[in-house]
Amino acid sequence: MSRDLHETSATVAAVILAGGASSRLGGTDKTRLPIAGATALERVLRAAPVGRRIVVGPSGEDGDVLAERHGARFVLEDPPRSGPLAALARGVAEFSEGPDEATVLVLGGDMPMLRPETLRALAERSAETTSVAALEAEDGTVQFLGAAWPLGRLRAALAEVENPDGGWAGLSLRRLYGRLGEEELATVPVTGAEGSDIDTPDALAQVRRAAGPRIALAQIEVSEQFEETVATVRFAVAEAAEQGAHLVLLPEATLSPFGTDLRGAAEAHHERFAQIVQELAEQHAIVVVAGSFTATDDGRVHNTVIVRGPNWDPHLEYRKIHLFDAFGADESRTVAPGDELVIFELAGTHVGIATCYDVRFPEQFTALAQLGAQAILLPLAWKEGPGKREQLQLLLRARALDATTVVLAADQSPPAEYTGKDARGIGRSAVVGPLGAVQQELGREPGLLLVDLDLEEIAAARAALPVLEHHVELPRA
Repeated sequence: MSRDLHETSATVAAVILAGGASSRLGGTDKTRLPIAGATALERVLRAAPVGRRIVVGPSGEDGDVLAERHGARFVLEDPPRSGPLAALARGVAEFSEGPDEATVLVLGGDMPMLRPETLRALAERSAETTSVAALEAEDGTVQFLGAAWPLGRLRAALAEVENPDGGWAGLSLRRLYGRLGEEELATVPVTGAEGSDIDTPDALAQVRRAAGPRIALAQIEVSEQFEETVATVRFAVAEAAEQGAHLVLLPEATLSPFGTDLRGAAEAHHERFAQIVQELAEQHAIVVVAGSFTATDDGRVHNTVIVRGPNWDPHLEYRKIHLFDAFGADESRTVAPGDELVIFELAGTHVGIATCYDVRFPEQFTALAQLGAQAILLPLAWKEGPGKREQLQLLLRARALDATTVVLAADQSPPAEYTGKDARGIGRSAVVGPLGAVQQELGREPGLLLVDLDLEEIAAARAALPVLEHHVELPRA
């Protein structure tokens, strides 16, 4: 699984301004305030889709850890406390060897809700247009510390506003952006709370309300050999925990792939698999969700998703309700259906569960949302076939819209050598926002997707599109 999750060729660097103590927050360093399990600065570092990150500000007690974990380098303003423009100039000086056509993200270390996909889009737009691309707040103002600049244009703008006696002490970022012509600045509207900073106690409280848990989608290849799969699961859970995830979602049928003896696998390995998942949850302090199979009294199995958390909280199981008797498959021959919806709480966020073929039944997703689900986990073992990739994305987007809910889908990565007819996944694990936008997506290879849920985005979607409130039970003939 790649650890280089957010790399993009459009961006070469990020300069993150982390200026230390804030008088409006009682002298606290606002960049080190905890937000949903990580400091504000670390959340910005892990959102920046670049390999090189320069933090202008004090390294503090966590600087060495952050530098190693995120490939960051800490530098100080020269002279200290000269203001944000001086800090930016100091950061840009670190890229003296960089070509003018390179792209640099200019970010605030107190903007913990920034998103990798948004920053990537800003960087790509700047690179394509050779202009500055910046976030635009809801009130129409430009976010100076949420922007992508061509490095050459940034250098030129800094030179144009430099003090007559040298340096940038006492100059504001507004002075820098004021040098741009109208055609040189493009803006992108913010989504949810991603444009928020934490300059005041009220702003800090708002961000903490909006910041949901970090969820990892582990797209893995499931082996027919149980011990090989266990080794893969151990690595995926450890990597997700290392990346700061509160929960890791593994695919449907992680216990044993379709086309094998599911009853035999359930009887031989389910109990041990569930115990291993529980041990991993406790070892890494993370909730683990994985597809398994449990034996039934009629000789079949339930297609079961197990949820195991640290200290046995949560400890749940969801049995797939809709069985895949379609496209030549006959799941109900070996699998018995479940009949209960499952929802649980994760770090103050309500999470529902569905499985694979369930995605074709909108009423299940709507029902989960009406029970309070703000996000729905969807483990998959999607079957290969003509048009199936397009159908999957269409269905994920439709179900997110039906329920104005974030849909988090983790599929199996198909084995390269597999030529059978049973469902072994197509990859394409995805994060879909509450208005149906695909926010992140993998290809066919194994990988890890990370998403920091933005509860304000979900609330805003439901306010704009109140389909859950408008839902009416129709009479049946």
